[in-house]
Amino acid sequence: MKKLLAFCGVVFFGLVSCYAQQELLDKAEASKEADNYQISLDLLAEVDTIKLSVPQKARFYYLQASNFKFRREDSEAYPLLLKAKKLYTAIDSLDKVATINLELFQVVKNIGSDQLQYKEYIDEYLAYHLSQNNPKNLRKAYIRIAVNFARKSTVDSSFKYFRKGLRLIKIDQDTLAEANMLNNFGVLHNEFTSYKDSALYYFERSKVLYKTINELDKIRLSYLNTASAYKKLGEYDQAIENYQKADSLLGKEYSKERKRFLYDLMAKTYELAEKPAKALEYYKLTQAYQDSLNLQEQEKAIFDIQTKYEVQKKENENLQLKQSRFWLISGVILLVLLLIATYLVYRNRIAKKQLEVKQSALEKNELEKQLKDQELASLDAMIEGQEKERQRIANDLHDNLGGLLATLKLHFQNLKTKTDRLRDEQDELFKTTNSLLDETYQQVRNYAHQRNAGLKTSEGLVPSISNFASKVSVGNNLVVQVEAHDMYERLENSVEITIFRIVQELITNVIKHAEASEIIVHLTSFEDHINIMVEDNGKGFDPSIIKDNDGMGLASIIKRVEHLGGNVDIDSHSGSGTTVILNIPKS
Repeated sequence: MKKLLAFCGVVFFGLVSCYAQQELLDKAEASKEADNYQISLDLLAEVDTIKLSVPQKARFYYLQASNFKFRREDSEAYPLLLKAKKLYTAIDSLDKVATINLELFQVVKNIGSDQLQYKEYIDEYLAYHLSQNNPKNLRKAYIRIAVNFARKSTVDSSFKYFRKGLRLIKIDQDTLAEANMLNNFGVLHNEFTSYKDSALYYFERSKVLYKTINELDKIRLSYLNTASAYKKLGEYDQAIENYQKADSLLGKEYSKERKRFLYDLMAKTYELAEKPAKALEYYKLTQAYQDSLNLQEQEKAIFDIQTKYEVQKKENENLQLKQSRFWLISGVILLVLLLIATYLVYRNRIAKKQLEVKQSALEKNELEKQLKDQELASLDAMIEGQEKERQRIANDLHDNLGGLLATLKLHFQNLKTKTDRLRDEQDELFKTTNSLLDETYQQVRNYAHQRNAGLKTSEGLVPSISNFASKVSVGNNLVVQVEAHDMYERLENSVEITIFRIVQELITNVIKHAEASEIIVHLTSFEDHINIMVEDNGKGFDPSIIKDNDGMGLASIIKRVEHLGGNVDIDSHSGSGTTVILNIPKS
């Protein structure tokens, strides 16, 4: 019961802490939206990142990056955006990842380092929008990229993406969007190329479309852009005429700032056209609107101070209300946790009774496990005994009987040498006896080598493995199949011995560890190597343990194969069996 209460306490204080961190993130974002970037960063500095969930941590890094980005500190923003992207990817927030890719493109482009490339971020950003099958969002994506390329050095890329957007706009038959795009072409030519005539062409086309849908503000903007192009061409009268047309569209409802801006442009153009009287007239109008704007700014500043006071007062009241609600919610949560703890105590008592029922079943399973371990131990003992017996017989044949035959042959040859005069029949008898001794000695050596190899050399590799598989299959609830493909040629004896030992050890490992019911051994002969694949349907394992733990003998197998100039590939996952593939050169 004490442990459950402690757990409830930890959960309660965890919720309190999580709420506090969330509140800091909300305040930081509100400050960023109000362009108070330093205040936002100071609030983020108070956040304890250890207590954040993954979505909160992703939001934390993104807010930090956004503040640095708006302060034009792109080198600081770049690594934070990468962290945010990684976390948003982990929680499958693909829309947010796409937004961050666009911002990474902007930041890397602003940094201008040769070591940082922005192409991958553009590709990922567009790939996401292409996958969404939403033409309107896709054309917005093209326009955003084009706008970021709107510089003299990259104006061709800007045209490229604006054209992609224009093709989608024409499909949708969106007149306003098409007019805006044509206007963008005009601005690019006017600001970043020497083709001012092209600028005038696109401004005129956009103006025609604006008039068809009666977009007065856009028409006024088109006149201003046209005037700017004429001004850069030195055709000041045409520029003034378009400025006047724009002025005629500025009604009383338009702001004084727009009037001041337009009259300032007209005054400067009259001055360039060497019309000082008109220039002075519009400079005076500009100053009049400027004085009026200054007065308005003073009044606005006083109003802003009053507004901030009222807002701060309201925020304090809201904060007190939030705190009251928070403690009320916290009390309810604590009560719920206590009820859960009581329920868990009740469930614990029932679970104890169920455990007593299951204990007998566990004991039965343990007994079955012991029997299986004994069966595996018997199999190990059988294999080990066979190997020791082979070794003993081979050593006896080679060391004892082989030595005796060699000595007998030596004495026989000495006897022949000392006999100077022999009849033809005796000489033939000596030759026959000597040949029989050679043959007997060679057969003893061959038999010794065969016994020592662990497989029958006369039969070959595939029959020996098949024979071993048939023996292992009996009494182990296990079926071992051997499938040979193009295994017609014999290999060097030492290579066959090594392959037999490796396959033998792999099958033994499956029996010991995999809990499998089926093993398939594939042996395939290629032009220059042998491919061996041992598959099982057992429980699988983590291949990385081979580096630190050689308990299954796989490390020694790998070393033996590498010694032969081959390689080993192990594919295994928990619950999906194991496949071991060996490639061993023929020579």
